[in-house]
Amino acid sequence: MDTSPVICAMEGWSQGGLGLLLTASALIFAVGLMVYLRYYMGIVFVLVGAIALYYGWPVLEDIFNFHPDCVVVNQQFAQEEGYANNTLVCQRNLIATDNQTGEDCFCNGQSATAQCVTYNSVCTSNLATYETSGDACTCGFADSTQNASPACEPPPPGGVDQVSLTNACTTSTGGWVGGSQYCANTTIPHDAQFIAPVANADNGQIVGNAYYTEQTSIDNTTGAPVTVTWYGESDNSGWYFINGQQVGYNSNWSALNAMTITLQPGVNTLDVTVWNSPQSSTPPYYGANPSGTVDEVVGNSGTVYSATGQGQSWQEVAGPPTTPSPPPSASQTNCYTQNCSAP
Repeated sequence: MDTSPVICAMEGWSQGGLGLLLTASALIFAVGLMVYLRYYMGIVFVLVGAIALYYGWPVLEDIFNFHPDCVVVNQQFAQEEGYANNTLVCQRNLIATDNQTGEDCFCNGQSATAQCVTYNSVCTSNLATYETSGDACTCGFADSTQNASPACEPPPPGGVDQVSLTNACTTSTGGWVGGSQYCANTTIPHDAQFIAPVANADNGQIVGNAYYTEQTSIDNTTGAPVTVTWYGESDNSGWYFINGQQVGYNSNWSALNAMTITLQPGVNTLDVTVWNSPQSSTPPYYGANPSGTVDEVVGNSGTVYSATGQGQSWQEVAGPPTTPSPPPSASQTNCYTQNCSAP
């Protein structure tokens, strides 16, 4: 245990105002003894005691070779005492503050006021830890439920991990930036990346008649319906489904779908089926033909509920939940059962 604060406090008392007060009191008492009892040695004892009181602590420090810097020690002690007082005041109001702000609050000791961050930000910082096993996790409901833990659902049965095209909106490789409305739209948070179904296709370069379905789940833990916007862009065509119902379709790889959907309480399943149109008019439709899909589910306040490329939360499944409408206009190679890599 560090005794420096105690030693410095005793030294300050003996050499400061308390020492003077004790010496003055002793002198008054000694004068009284001298006047009334003719006892003159009291003055001597008082003087000796005063000298010992003032110089005693430095002498003891020299004997034990212990010389604390009392200015620094007192500053540190005052700081620690201040931290303790701030923490005590902060903790008394922590629950009330947490409920009032709707945020995750904590005490840092430097201030008596609680430091608060949104539940969503805390949840998002830990999201990758929860998604390592392929779970579909979301922090979109963290603020409304005041819970910093992601709401997670296990991957779909037979789900296959996908490749994230991390350069989708930063380079022109694969042709995405040249006309991608997703990349050009500045109102979207852009937490998503284009994903492709083939592990060895660096930029989604797959056969021209490729056909595949990506799926994720969003667990609405609020207990009430939540209206959001599903932004989706697929190369070349995309069909969009929520809970088995088709809610969108596009036939232009650069077009961005903005679909208003409702996340019902509990687990909601989202599917997007992609068809990569051939570059030639005759089979086998092979060639350097990029394909992929980017999907981002966003709330009215900009909260992201799901995004392709976040961990492996979106996975390829055997097929769409219902027959796409309209159907693809040419033959398809099912990437779930066949290799869609371009030779």
